[in-house]
This record gives sequence, structure tokens and C-alpha cells, in this order.
Amino acid sequence: MTLMLAAVYADGWDDAVVNPLTRTAAEARDAAGEPYSVVLLRDGRRHAVIDISWVDGYCHVSRYDEADRQISRHELRRTPDGDLFLRRARTWVGPPDVGVHEFPHVAARHSTTYRLAGGRTDIDEPQGDRGSRSDTSSAEFPPRLPVPAFGRWRDLLALVGDGDCEIVEADGHSLPVRSATVPPWQPPRPLTPDDVEELFRAGTERPIDDRRMRLSTHSAGTLRLPSGRLVATDPGWLKYDNVPFTVTVPPGDYPVTISLATFVDEPDHRRVAAARLDITDRPVVGWELALRDGQEPLDLGAGEFFGFGVDAGLACFADAGTYDRIPDLKSHLDAMIEPRYRVIGDGELVAWSSGWGDGAYPTWIGRDADGDVVCFVADMLLFYEGEDEEGEDEED
Repeated sequence: MTLMLAAVYADGWDDAVVNPLTRTAAEARDAAGEPYSVVLLRDGRRHAVIDISWVDGYCHVSRYDEADRQISRHELRRTPDGDLFLRRARTWVGPPDVGVHEFPHVAARHSTTYRLAGGRTDIDEPQGDRGSRSDTSSAEFPPRLPVPAFGRWRDLLALVGDGDCEIVEADGHSLPVRSATVPPWQPPRPLTPDDVEELFRAGTERPIDDRRMRLSTHSAGTLRLPSGRLVATDPGWLKYDNVPFTVTVPPGDYPVTISLATFVDEPDHRRVAAARLDITDRPVVGWELALRDGQEPLDLGAGEFFGFGVDAGLACFADAGTYDRIPDLKSHLDAMIEPRYRVIGDGELVAWSSGWGDGAYPTWIGRDADGDVVCFVADMLLFYEGEDEEGEDEED
């Protein structure tokens, strides 16, 4: 039996159709790759919502039952060769007499995550929040399909469980409608570097709220990297959090530079803006987020990043094998009141005060025109103005 659906276009859904769009406007966004949403109706009720942003290689499909309870959520991402693959799927199956708010907690849950290169992880929670959980892994490749043309979402809906369907334009509807200045969803655009190189231009001034800070640069000495595997972390947690970045460099000794920001109207108030480990002196042509083993950029949402956590107000660069070479590390750290940065040991570790204090901070890798590593920059996010940023440390 063919499933009959009617399409309504908007900026998104948030208990209502938010900022409705005409078909022409939605189709123009689709052609430009810009974000928009399709609310699909079945017998006048919400049946599915498709959030699309082709410029981000992203599509998200949520489906609902007759009681308006979410029963599935599928995220698709673009592959390097241009089509889509199923990144993550989650389904809920529960009793018919449970309300919308209680349903996701008591329904049986199943989630599947795929890796494009091969690999599938399944999590089963047959009693929702109330019972056990089982995890299984296999070498299965993800389902794939071509990017659908505007309005031709049948294959997409079939992939998420709707089988054969026909989609027409909605001839009016009774769903609630509201206006909003900010769309109810954001494409998964992770945090990007905010002019990292400017942080190391001495004399540069940057605004912060209604004040200004002036940048200066300072040599923090030389870091020894005998393994070529760099760790950025809270030095107080180095014993437990010494997982290096996946990108390595030739073993050697490399200079560290500190970017210090000083309030123009309060010269005694200084904060470390960033720390840079220079591998070469070639110009940087591109930046990327430094990752640890197992971290996948596709898992990051809007404004998010993988970073290292700080809960003692200090950050550091170190070699992966450093901890065992500094038996008195705690005493060195206890002595770090001033200056705001310090070489510890014989260059085994370079530590600095961490921006505004505790939190999570990203490290960026700068590469040259040949793709070789030029530097690592631990960004203390002093001037980042986004409200949705979220750091994820190794435990996440």
C-alpha cells in the first residue's frame, strides 16, 4: 500500500512549523545548498521532518507515530564521492498508552552507528532507561544512496522505514505556525579556527565585550618530543590523560610561543590566548582540528569540537612519554603562580595558565602547501563569541 504524504516547507519544526517557506523558496535553498526543512503530513498530522543542508553534506530524518511520539531518527552524511551514507540511526518501540514525554524513556531503544570505511556498532536497550544495555560490533558497511533531487525523497524515506510513498504539495494544513529570528536547528558545523595566526601578531588588539585586549608574544622555551607524539592536556591529569594526537611529527626539540592578551585599560590583567608549537617556519595555508585516536569529526554538532579538559587552571604540551620522566611534576605545578607559562624539567613539558580558567580547549594543526605539519596551536578561546560551542574530551 502506497503511503500518501503532503509536504510543508519551513526553517524547521519546534512544536510548530517555524518560518514557513513557499515551495519556490525551499527549492531555491535546496539548489544553493542552504538549510531548510520539510514537514511531511499524513492525514493532516506530522509524520516526518527532514532537515537538509547540502552545503554541509547533511540530512536528518525524524519520524512520528499517530500519537506524535518520535519513533525514529536517522542522520545521513555525504561521502567523498558525493552520495549519502547512513551515519547514525535510532529507533524507539514502546507501549501504545505512554505519552510523548515518557515514551523515549520507557520505550525499547536501538541505535546503530556506521563508519564510512566499514564498521557498525549497535546498542540495544530493550527496557529503555529501566533495564540493561548490550553493545555489538561488526564489519558491515553503511547503506548508501544518491543525494535526492528536490521533492524526490522516496528513496530517503524508504531507507528510514517508510517503504513505498507518494509525496504531494500540502493544500493547507492545521499545524501550529510561528515565527522565530533563529531557526530551531543548526547544521552540524563544528567550531572552526578564529584567525589563529592573528593571535601571534604582537600589538594586535581585539574587542571583548565593551573592552579591548592587546596581544603580545613570548618565547616559552623548547619542548622535547623524543617520540614525535604530542599531548595537550591539563598537566595535573597527565598521568591519566596522556593520549597523543593521531598526527605525529619527526622526533626532535621544538620551540613554543605563548600569545598573551592584556586588557588595555587594566595592564595587570593578563590571560594566555594561545600556545603554539612550531615544527617548521613555512607559512600555514590551512588549519584542521587535532584529533585523538577514535575521535570522529562527523560526531560533532554545531559549534562543537574535540578538545582537552582543564580543571586546575593549567594546560600543557608534552611528549606522550613525559609523565614518567618528571617524578616531581606536582611540585613544579604548585610553584606556577607567575609567570603565566613555564618550561618544566629539561624541556619535557611546557605549561601555561588556561585562558579564562577551567573548561575544554581545541588544538589546531597548521599545514603548509604540501600538506606537511607547520605547527600545533592550543586555542584558549578568549575571543570566541559563539554560544553553542561544546568541548568534548577523551572521556566523551
